[in-house]
Amino acid sequence: MTEEKYPEVIENRIMNGWGLSEWADRLLEYAGVGVTIVDRTGNVQYYNKWASEHLDRKSEYIGDDVRNRHRRAITNPRYNAMLKLFEDGRMEPVRYVARPYGKTTILVTVSPIYVESELVGLSQIVLLKNEVQELCARFDVSGRESFERAMLPDGPPLGVEHQRRSRSS
Repeated sequence: MTEEKYPEVIENRIMNGWGLSEWADRLLEYAGVGVTIVDRTGNVQYYNKWASEHLDRKSEYIGDDVRNRHRRAITNPRYNAMLKLFEDGRMEPVRYVARPYGKTTILVTVSPIYVESELVGLSQIVLLKNEVQELCARFDVSGRESFERAMLPDGPPLGVEHQRRSRSS
């Protein structure tokens, strides 16, 4: 498939002439969430640093079938059923909540990776449930204020607070 046929190009969601592939590996490595990529047969191709720090990911897993690493008997039939959905053409991600390590609850999104209309693999994006809940609770209590304080310890730039008040009135 030529780059001109990618959806992000057709739908004008990418700067003309800029190739996402130039930055994609860095995006995955520093995304702040767990990223694991398996090929269509289930062999682990990649996991990012976050995944190695928060999930059961080890260098010896690269090239090995992910099903060899699942701890619960029900996990492989579920994985196979999800893979079948994608092989049958499903484009939408599958989302679920899991507790694979006994105490840590994770929020998982598995998406198909298609190249030239062929399923070549799956991506798994993982968030920690407690981190998401803490962020939402913090927002519910203080709105954007606590986030802005953390990012802008000296306060918003001059004029920004006036613009914010003008919009809210």
